[in-house]
Amino acid sequence: MLEPLRKGTHVDGTDYLPMIVTLDRQQGANAWLTVGLREGKNREIRRAMESLGLSVNRLIRISYGPFQLGQLKPGEVEEVRRRVMRDQLGLEGAQPDRPKPQRTRRNRNS
Repeated sequence: MLEPLRKGTHVDGTDYLPMIVTLDRQQGANAWLTVGLREGKNREIRRAMESLGLSVNRLIRISYGPFQLGQLKPGEVEEVRRRVMRDQLGLEGAQPDRPKPQRTRRNRNS
């Protein structure tokens, strides 16, 4: 049933690239899937599943590109060091992080 998603699908005038879809477990009428996307278009998973007659009750993002989200809470931000970013994206010549210059504020009268 999930094969159209694995091959790429066309829904309401929008083409979706092939997805990596695995069935993790099924319990009664509920199924838990892991879905890997190449694009991330707006509501892509929900629309693609709906085209197969499936409804999505909940989505949980576990990674973004090569970055695992781990315990990062919704709305929380964590800085990714330049070296890690270059390494994860496969960019050549990954350079070590340079320390940021210290900024101080002086009172005009001092």
